[in-house]
Amino acid sequence: MRITTVVLIGLVGALPRPANATPSELLNKTITVSYTVSIPARGQDGSVVPGVRNATRTIYISSAGRAFGRVSRQDGGRYSETKEAAPGERGNTLRFEGEKLVGVMSFVSGAAQMAITFGQGGQSCDASIVLGRDNGKTLKWKGVNGVTYEATGPATVSNVRCSIRSGNTFAGE
Repeated sequence: MRITTVVLIGLVGALPRPANATPSELLNKTITVSYTVSIPARGQDGSVVPGVRNATRTIYISSAGRAFGRVSRQDGGRYSETKEAAPGERGNTLRFEGEKLVGVMSFVSGAAQMAITFGQGGQSCDASIVLGRDNGKTLKWKGVNGVTYEATGPATVSNVRCSIRSGNTFAGE
């Protein structure tokens, strides 16, 4: 009986994990991604803005593999807001696709996709953010100030930084 048990444990460990399962080395970790989005734009109120948004996304992966998120955004150095979303709530589209953590941020028209890859043992991370729009439509989004803006020029993402640490950053608040 003892040999059978050892063989079964060995087989369970050898099974591939589901494509959307959280890698075990990322459990109970906090990931922080900060970046700048620049999109020259015109507001529905007639204002013309350089459209610079600095954002920080903080993600906690629980010991059960659930992703909790917070975003802090600042538009033009003048308006700011912070929002949180638990798994399954609107605004939290985070999911694992193989070894990547992926999330989509929808706009009024268009969207951004953030993809985070992880180094060996979940000790480091790298993030990329891609902006997209529907064919033939301009990019539109709601600013932190409540005004809807429409892009008048190209969108760029810069200063993307990713860090990871053990523990729940939200627990101490």
